[in-house]
Amino acid sequence: MVSLQRKRDPYEIHLPFDVTVTVEPLTSSSMALCQARARHRLEKLEQDVRERKEAGLDPDPSLPSLDHDAERDGVFQSLLIKELAAHHITHWNGVVGEDDEVALPDRDTISALMDLYPVGERFFETFTLQQVLLNAAKNGSGPSAAGTSNPVEGQTTATDADDRGRYVHLEVEA
Repeated sequence: MVSLQRKRDPYEIHLPFDVTVTVEPLTSSSMALCQARARHRLEKLEQDVRERKEAGLDPDPSLPSLDHDAERDGVFQSLLIKELAAHHITHWNGVVGEDDEVALPDRDTISALMDLYPVGERFFETFTLQQVLLNAAKNGSGPSAAGTSNPVEGQTTATDADDRGRYVHLEVEA
């Protein structure tokens, strides 16, 4: 079973390197906003690359390669992680700047933290997992001929398990 109870208050996510971030809960509207911002930033990067090529300039080494779909998808994923983090992280512990002083969580420092490979990936997986589970729970039913939602019919590949008292309760909050 999946609980549809949603988080409404900020909560902590533990990340690699003993970093802990406090985040505002993810909502559908905040996810849509972050996706739109990431798409806009990707389109701006593509425009910059295209303009350099049209002007006969060498590629800017600071701009990512966008020549293949996989590279473009990777850049979008990175931009989305940074947008989600910048929009939702309100506080952190375990992050210091170049002068070994505690770094404040602003857009630039959050982006630098998310660029660290295991940190950005773990943040994204942990932060969005609850929404993914909620979406999966919602997709367990489909429309029936009578217009009501019934379990989806179709061939199964496994036999029914003995389910006497063997439910796992997941706290899934969006």
